Amino acid sequence: MPCRKLLTVITVCYNEENLQRTCESIVNQSFQDFEWVVIDGGSNNKILEIFNKYKNRINIFVSEKDNGIYDAMNKGIKFAKGEWLNFMNAGDTFFDNRTLEKIFPCNVLKDNKKDILYGDSINYGLDNIGSHYKMPNKLNYIFWRNRGIVHQSAFIKKELFIRFGLYDEHYRVCADFEKFILFFKEKCKFKHLKFPVANYYAGGISSTSNSNSERDEILNKYFISEYETIRTIKLFGRIPVMRIKKRRDSKKCKLVFLKIPLIVWNCKDNKKF
Repeated sequence: MPCRKLLTVITVCYNEENLQRTCESIVNQSFQDFEWVVIDGGSNNKILEIFNKYKNRINIFVSEKDNGIYDAMNKGIKFAKGEWLNFMNAGDTFFDNRTLEKIFPCNVLKDNKKDILYGDSINYGLDNIGSHYKMPNKLNYIFWRNRGIVHQSAFIKKELFIRFGLYDEHYRVCADFEKFILFFKEKCKFKHLKFPVANYYAGGISSTSNSNSERDEILNKYFISEYETIRTIKLFGRIPVMRIKKRRDSKKCKLVFLKIPLIVWNCKDNKKF
């Protein structure tokens, strides 16, 4: 019994000179049972001519001025009818022509309890030399502090955007990073695809803009109070009354009494406790 169509591939573009390779990567996938939504930000005629070559394969095409990449991605989400969404934006490509075949329609998706599938990527620098960006099987606080998921290599259930909202356009560079962390904090279920899914090329907004301030703002928003308990002090050896907690990203500790912080200090050796 064939599987129903599950996937929408969303391509966002604005005058991307390497658009051709993205389109070729999409139309040459061995698995073609997906919807292709293109959101163009009002590109020049040269770019529109490239899209015109693929008009028979594109399911939805919109070309109009927008308020940035995340405004465009949000438009794509609203148009999408697939259960799973992938953002293969202009300039980037799938790893090879069999990438979608490895994931859809049935083999990886038999476990329908997962919310986000994320794979590895091949990241190309401005010198056009690629390096394997290998992802961990399990995501944790340390991962988000230092890295992130390449959205071109991820497949996200559309229902997550219905439950938790669209990309926050307040962020000009890191709204996808913020949304992945929100999904993580909300206990959404991630699954690692243990192979490269996308080829990511430097030169996009996230690689040419200074994203450090946005990343710091997002990390502070979600992890500022992330302490781990390193010792619990119990009354009569049974009733917890105090906890010594350590900040996950530093040596700073605090003493908490009935959920009220009393003292904060630098703790160099947790074993002392």
